[in-house]
Amino acid sequence: MEEIDREILVEFIKETIEELDGLDAKFIELENNPSDSETINAIFRTMHSIKGSASFFNLNHIRNFSHKLENLLDELRKGARKVTKDIINILLEGKDYLDGMFDRLVNGDMGVELFENETSLLEKVDGILATEEEKEEVKPHHLFHELDKMRHDLDAEEVINKPSVAGMLEIIERLREVVLGPEAKGEKDAPPLGQLLVEEGVVTSDDVSNALSKQKRIGEILIEEGKATPDAIARAAQLQEKQNKEISEAKRAKPVPSSAVMGIKKSMRIEEEKIDNFMDAVGELIINAEVFNYLQKKLETGHEIEKLVAEFKNASVDFSELIFNLQKGLAEVRKVSLKGIFQKVPRMVRDLAEKIGKEVDVQVSGEELLVDKSLYEQLESPLNHIIRNAIDHGVELPDDRKASGKNPTGKIIVSAEEVSGDFVISIIDDGKGMDAETLKAKALEKGIITPQMAEVMSDKEAYKLIFAPGFSTAEKVTDVSGRGVGMDVVMTALKEIKGKIDINTEVGRGTELMISVPMSTTLITISGLVVAVGKEHYIVPMEWVRESIKPSREQITSVKHQGDIIQIREQIYPLFKLFEVFGIVPASKEPWESVVMVIEKEDQQCCLVVDEIIEETQVVLKDLGDIFSGIPGILGGAILGDGKIGLVINIEGILNSMKNRFNTINQEG
Repeated sequence: MEEIDREILVEFIKETIEELDGLDAKFIELENNPSDSETINAIFRTMHSIKGSASFFNLNHIRNFSHKLENLLDELRKGARKVTKDIINILLEGKDYLDGMFDRLVNGDMGVELFENETSLLEKVDGILATEEEKEEVKPHHLFHELDKMRHDLDAEEVINKPSVAGMLEIIERLREVVLGPEAKGEKDAPPLGQLLVEEGVVTSDDVSNALSKQKRIGEILIEEGKATPDAIARAAQLQEKQNKEISEAKRAKPVPSSAVMGIKKSMRIEEEKIDNFMDAVGELIINAEVFNYLQKKLETGHEIEKLVAEFKNASVDFSELIFNLQKGLAEVRKVSLKGIFQKVPRMVRDLAEKIGKEVDVQVSGEELLVDKSLYEQLESPLNHIIRNAIDHGVELPDDRKASGKNPTGKIIVSAEEVSGDFVISIIDDGKGMDAETLKAKALEKGIITPQMAEVMSDKEAYKLIFAPGFSTAEKVTDVSGRGVGMDVVMTALKEIKGKIDINTEVGRGTELMISVPMSTTLITISGLVVAVGKEHYIVPMEWVRESIKPSREQITSVKHQGDIIQIREQIYPLFKLFEVFGIVPASKEPWESVVMVIEKEDQQCCLVVDEIIEETQVVLKDLGDIFSGIPGILGGAILGDGKIGLVINIEGILNSMKNRFNTINQEG
């Protein structure tokens, strides 16, 4: 295979995988609207394209497999056969097997033999195509079987070699290839007896299967006749199995070097306009670099210092703006739409609901939203776990829903949007909701929490028990749920992408889970205030800071068993001293001799005590690795302007670690 062919093959594999990813949603749409000819045509065109391209690359297994599915789709397209649930199941299974074939290609397996399960599916397709209950038209391959019989008659009459007869037969072969596909060329062998009997209407496919199951194997016959012993037959059977395996592996041997496709790397499609904007920003950055070179030469002369300072400030402002535009452009280049994830949701909901005997409709919106590629790759698993949990534990069985006055068909709504720079996915179900007391009791039973913890635990905290490792409310273990794994994976995945999850639920009405993560997980910039605590410098994210004050002694009050609180304009806040949180010697231990930062975001609020606020800055957040992962008050690190490392404060982590100290302050105030 020439170099250009390998490049084309890799591109074909990438494009086909994308097309296959979009088929799930189309099949579900077809199942819901069986008469939608537009959807049938779209699926048919995809399968026809896969067949044609596979033929070009001599990927005979993909060509033959997709051709069979294409035949079935063609009958649906022509109205010769109705769309049924069984047919949709077969088409979905066929799509999954095509996924597997392309996965094998990506892994370098260029074998062109179908696996046993793939062949079995094609037999199911043949069984459907062989039935005549729903159609009266004659199939093309029936006519070619009749022509093959006539060929045998002509051969018997010794006229097959006459020029006119030979020319006619050649035209028939060309017609066979056009109508049935290239793989049918030269097929002159008579079909199996069972197939002919089915086609003639003498017996059914089930009759043939039953008859074949009753046939004796040659080993059984030889044992009955005393020609061979059972041990000898068993040894021969083992040898046969071994040789069949070797032959199968040999057939799957790669006809071209595996490097032809194993070079497939992660890639993404990028709009040309985004690349142009990015390159424009790089060009401006180069110009700005020349300005700094000019200023350096002027500084070396030591003249006109005041003028140089002004020029340097202007160049620095331009440089900061260019860096911002460059970062923004890079972020845009890395963005991909959520369509690849969301279009798989309807299929997953359908399959799981059917498996556990539930009826569920799904509604998806926001699939055109663009997110960072790395975030996209890390979202699919937690999203799938949440949706599976909503179907399994949230939505009730049809009879239970009827008994409670609900529509027997449950509903799940999945939506995505950008909110204040964060990416938010909402998963809503109209199921039975969650009861905080039930969750606490289950967690107590499994030893996840103590009775003391349960007593002071709020409802919102109880809802999040579903994310605890080993927690499950399933009454029995199945292959869907009950093992206490799944939702804890969600929390682990969200921590890796610095996300959080909120739960709103009402017993009998349903549940909403909201995932919120930064829009980018690769290059996160934070606007913050650099604060001093003792000899250390920390960065407090600006989004949390409402104001900063120098409090008076009268504003500070100590509450027994609670710690210090501060009153600001009739509002009471818990007072957290950063030197206590991190075990640092401060410049002063008294809050009224320090600076108090008022922290507020959504329903979370407190005050932080620091020695002083040094400056406002913008930094790039860096992950500090596993060694700092257990410290709740640290979000990450950043390199400051003087080259030193500053730790970025995780306000939410501090609040969560100290929340029980002040759970009654506002009520007491």
